Amino acid sequence: MVLINSTTGEVKTGAQGEAVYQGHYGRQIRRVRREKRGDVSKVQKARRVLFRQGLEWRKGLNRHDRLVLEQYAYQAHYTDDLGIILTWDRMAMKIALEVPTVAVVE
Repeated sequence: MVLINSTTGEVKTGAQGEAVYQGHYGRQIRRVRREKRGDVSKVQKARRVLFRQGLEWRKGLNRHDRLVLEQYAYQAHYTDDLGIILTWDRMAMKIALEVPTVAVVE
């Protein structure tokens, strides 16, 4: 990024060619436009699909199911990394995004 010092006080925003002009904390800067990245991996695509399905499932829960999830999270002491008990919506996403593990028994 390049800080632009304009003596006339003109502030320009927008894109021109490969340069993008934008405001940054009251000052004008210029940066180079980057090309979009390549395709994502198959695992990441599958994870995104799973996340969207989890959002749809959570959206379809009725009030009773939400209360059951909230009570279960509170009674089982499901917490996040900071030790805060999960709300019903975060608990629902945790359930939806959980990847089951398989133990092989010989």
